[in-house]
Amino acid sequence: MLTKHFNFRNGTSRVIYEVSTRLAARGHEVHIFCNRQPSSYADGPVLHHLSVLPLGSWARVWSFNAGCSFRMRRGRFDIVHGHENTTEQDVVTVHNFRTAHLIARGLPLSRWDPHLWIERRQFGSRRLKRVITLSEMVKRDAHRHFGIPLDRIVVIPSGVDTARFHPGLRPAHRVRVRREMGLSDDELAVLFVASGNFIKRGLLNLFSSVQRRPLPRLKIVIIGGDRLDPYRTRAQEMGIGDRILFLPFAPRIEELHAGADGLIFPSYYETFGIVPLEAMASGLPVLVTAQCGVSELITDGRDGLILKHSEDIEGMAVALAALEDPAVRERMGRAARATAERHTWDAAAEKTMQVYEAIRTERDG
Repeated sequence: MLTKHFNFRNGTSRVIYEVSTRLAARGHEVHIFCNRQPSSYADGPVLHHLSVLPLGSWARVWSFNAGCSFRMRRGRFDIVHGHENTTEQDVVTVHNFRTAHLIARGLPLSRWDPHLWIERRQFGSRRLKRVITLSEMVKRDAHRHFGIPLDRIVVIPSGVDTARFHPGLRPAHRVRVRREMGLSDDELAVLFVASGNFIKRGLLNLFSSVQRRPLPRLKIVIIGGDRLDPYRTRAQEMGIGDRILFLPFAPRIEELHAGADGLIFPSYYETFGIVPLEAMASGLPVLVTAQCGVSELITDGRDGLILKHSEDIEGMAVALAALEDPAVRERMGRAARATAERHTWDAAAEKTMQVYEAIRTERDG
């Protein structure tokens, strides 16, 4: 498996960890090639460090791909599974679809964008036998933008650790977490969680929504790895600084879920969105856009709320207002938990193994 950043702070790392450890537990030999890696890791998968050139985005993308290509040609692996900007692989999982994301935001497709260059080479590779997407939305977009045959695209949604993310954590953590965040019990705490790129995840649109329809009890709690100071300044300039809390990335995010009342993920384009699924497993109602793959698992109004688009500012404000009703939160939270329980990592690992076996059968035949 190939991934540049294996740091457990994003959905890509979570998918690789959960699937690879399960495959290793079944007796398969799993190797992970990455540039950034955790200090400790579960027994089973073997980690390999690959250096990159620290000279900007283009250099990092090019050097990591070159290093992977070199090692994959030398290694004797039955299956090579890419998870990022790489071209030498048998199967790739589309975690970040830059072409579709730029189109969703109305931005130009620059011929000088290194990520777009890699995407074109990735999907046009002769070696590539299967494409795994996390949602039907991305499957359609991969077919439309790159002409990949539909029978070569397999949809495998992400799973969720329903033991780690559980409504039962509330009694143990809710009071403490809210006290540490400076929240009273009657305030409405809605999480916004992202490992980075807050613009892509629609944070400024969320600010506009909070500004448009003031909800006196609402507090937006922002957690993530992006630089927080510019957004803190922007919130102050918009006059909503007192309604926004900023926290750094939290390794034990499940405890923050226990102290929250809901989660909003108004992304412009998300291949899946594991953050909302984890919140659902925690028994929280979630607000997502229709351009998030996880929305395919949600029934609008039953176990979550689906926004038409990230820039639907008024619709976002109405959805946030709906969460003020404790009965609505309780009803949606219970349904959200039931939905999350149907999406396990064991199922994701089994479907991934079926893809590997199909590739080997075609190769041997």
